Amino acid sequence: MTVTRKYYESLIGLFAKINSVKHNEVELFLETKTDLSNLIDRIVKFNLFPLSFTNLFFETLHKRTIENFSKEKIILSNELHYELNECLWTTRLRYGGELLFYIYEIRIAYLNLSIEEIDEFEKDKKEPIHYFMPEVLKFRNLKEKTAKFEEIKKTQKNSIVKKEKVIIKKSDYEIIDGKLQMHFSDYKNYISTNYPSICDSFSYYGKNVRAYITEAISNDIFELRVHSYKSDSKSSITLKNEYYNFYPAYFYNLEEIANEQIDAMALTLVRSNFIFKNPFSIENIHYALVRIFIENSTEIVAINFAKFLLKCEGYKFIDTEDSQNQGFDLLGEKSNEKTQFEIYHHKSRSSNNLVEKATKFYNTNSIETIFVFTTFPGKDTIDLLKTYNISSLFLFDLIGKYFENENTDVLSWYIKSNLNSIKPKKINKNFEALILINRLKNCPTGNKDWADYETIGADIFRFLFEDNFKSYIAEEQFETDLKNHRRDLIVSNYPKDSTSFWAEVKQEYKSKAIIIDFKNYSEKLNSTTLFSVTKYITKKVGNFAIVFSRKGIDNTAVNEQKTLLSSDKLVIEFNDNELIEMINEKVLGKDPLDRLKSKEFELIRR
Repeated sequence: MTVTRKYYESLIGLFAKINSVKHNEVELFLETKTDLSNLIDRIVKFNLFPLSFTNLFFETLHKRTIENFSKEKIILSNELHYELNECLWTTRLRYGGELLFYIYEIRIAYLNLSIEEIDEFEKDKKEPIHYFMPEVLKFRNLKEKTAKFEEIKKTQKNSIVKKEKVIIKKSDYEIIDGKLQMHFSDYKNYISTNYPSICDSFSYYGKNVRAYITEAISNDIFELRVHSYKSDSKSSITLKNEYYNFYPAYFYNLEEIANEQIDAMALTLVRSNFIFKNPFSIENIHYALVRIFIENSTEIVAINFAKFLLKCEGYKFIDTEDSQNQGFDLLGEKSNEKTQFEIYHHKSRSSNNLVEKATKFYNTNSIETIFVFTTFPGKDTIDLLKTYNISSLFLFDLIGKYFENENTDVLSWYIKSNLNSIKPKKINKNFEALILINRLKNCPTGNKDWADYETIGADIFRFLFEDNFKSYIAEEQFETDLKNHRRDLIVSNYPKDSTSFWAEVKQEYKSKAIIIDFKNYSEKLNSTTLFSVTKYITKKVGNFAIVFSRKGIDNTAVNEQKTLLSSDKLVIEFNDNELIEMINEKVLGKDPLDRLKSKEFELIRR
């Protein structure tokens, strides 16, 4: 039995036990709550699978006195029922052929409630988003309830699917393990030999690395998951000699490991011959090296790296001092044609700053101008620069050519020669970013998955902007008593920097708090859906709000933004692609706040 299955079934067991407790069994109720609290703590501590219990649930769970037994019991039961059903969705757990068995197992546990409690439960039921075979249960007497119980038990027995028994021989585990050990040893030797000063910045170097063989969608392959954890002991890789057919979605733990997870990947493992692509290849090392170098580069280091890459493209560069006197970073020449380059790494690239710089170049000379960005600037920025006859170049497009041509030694040689120019950060946000991006990409659109999208959106906002505030105070999913005015997220606006965008909106739009509204629509937002956000804009909160959407906004919504702005109300929007771009910017050390300023500027100038 996998650790994941053990904990999930234990959660079902305590759901059944909570439902069985009678009002006069006070000690048993408190004891069961303690067991449940301890179980949830361990699931969270070891990051085994996602749970989303509310504050009310935890307040009720941790109370050591009982004021209203029936109400408190239903609160716990209701949320456990919700979580257990949600865990059966693929964004939480992965398994095969056992869906019906566990649906009925949850329902059997649910029937431990009394007839009166079931009536109360159904009135306030928190219906799961992914509710398989929903059914409203109501009984007139114990006989009806017992008959239903027997019916479900019988149906559950008939629902058991005989799963393929997968047996991986000990000798096959040894073959896979041998390959992993060899690849990992080569990986460590290569890094320690070539990049000794930044060894620990690599995600799998000096770490406790664990590998697992799990089920895959295809019958022809397994999935090989490789996880990396911080370690105080010697760097190692371990292949677990167990086949995982009940396990969490990417990239939760498959074992009870409390150490911080640094990275993870999933590979295909061919069933017939156990072939898999080397996860620790030279190419992968060089890709990680490039990201480490850019992530920790100062502006001048980034300019010099861009200069090197452009030289490899055939450019010759004229005296840097002369070019800087002219107001741009680099002046290159290729095929007797001059080009001026402006490099954007950490310096501000908000639309107003870009326009100011672009206007100067546009008005002073006719030399071709290219703005080079170390992180993707977004389509709006590219389109804006085109209006000034300025081309945009993404640094990773230049870098990507070396990977396509399998010539990454050139990149390694340059970076290795310039390692003394960087000082790696102690905090690495790569894995957190990977998880957020995966969660966003895997979240379906539509009303059914609204709550998931709100949770993901709140986590993304915190990841992007938490360090902009003196203290990050956020309140999620606030509703009025009528449940018709829900603020998806409200964040107190206490900016660290008195010149930042947050300080500007606090002054100009009286934004004492920041409202973030999440719209999980499968189509672009129109003027009506965008205008609905304005119900949150009040004198008490301020005249500023942010909307996270999935597909962006249409022209009617843009016009609505302009109308609101004319009334001194600012509503800006970010779609999925922009959020992913901002997450990647954050990882590489770029402040995504420029994006907000650009959104405001675009509305003003239109």
